[in-house]
Amino acid sequence: MSFLREQFIIFIIAIGFLTRIPIAHVNFTKSRLNKAARYFPAVGMLVGCLCALVYFITIQFLSKDIAIILSMIFGFYVTGGFHEDGLADVCDGFGGASVGDNQIHKKLSIMKDSSIGTFGGLGLFSVLLLKFSLLSALNEPIYAMILMHTLSRAVATSIIYSLNYATADAVTKTKPLAEHLNLKDLIFIVSFSVLILFGFGIFYISFKTTVTLMIILALTRLILIKWFYKHLRGYTGDCLGFAQQTTEIMGYITLSATLLAL
Repeated sequence: MSFLREQFIIFIIAIGFLTRIPIAHVNFTKSRLNKAARYFPAVGMLVGCLCALVYFITIQFLSKDIAIILSMIFGFYVTGGFHEDGLADVCDGFGGASVGDNQIHKKLSIMKDSSIGTFGGLGLFSVLLLKFSLLSALNEPIYAMILMHTLSRAVATSIIYSLNYATADAVTKTKPLAEHLNLKDLIFIVSFSVLILFGFGIFYISFKTTVTLMIILALTRLILIKWFYKHLRGYTGDCLGFAQQTTEIMGYITLSATLLAL
């Protein structure tokens, strides 16, 4: 029971870190925060279920497009725009400086700026417009919301395992959300994600679509890792937010393309 209680506390910490959902008071420690990363995909699934619930309720008396917009707005509220903020910061930072080791400090300084620049605004607008359009194109967006909120956070979190945290001075292993993601945690995240993916595959999408989605997400992760390393020689929390948003979009694109083609 003590093990299960400890895991529940860690899961609660993960909820508190990634969302604005009120949580019970727990004994917060750095060690528990490090372990909380393994539950980030599960928190994503929770957020996806809540957004899907808002859509399900509002679609009963409003149009599909408005229901999708309201579910997206609710998603912003429940997460505090956590990932969208990272997306905008990365667009500004990477767009506002050229590639090179001598440009890392400049990029990180731009990313720390609380204001949104041209690149950030364009990136945010493009992603949100794409998200709305792709969800609107699906006959049953509820399943897509739950699936991609889960898998996108799995992909983003797994990047911690492959890169070091980037700072203005050097690349270090000191991370703001987790000191590291060990192999055991990575296996847990992958196993949970595969279980959810194939679980949805049975009831919602075909086996071919399931495999296609898995390949696309794996390639997206690989490209993001290479891109972050090229620009920062590592990653930041903003990069993980960018990864979550772009992976979610790539998932919707894959589902829209494959399901509409059936």
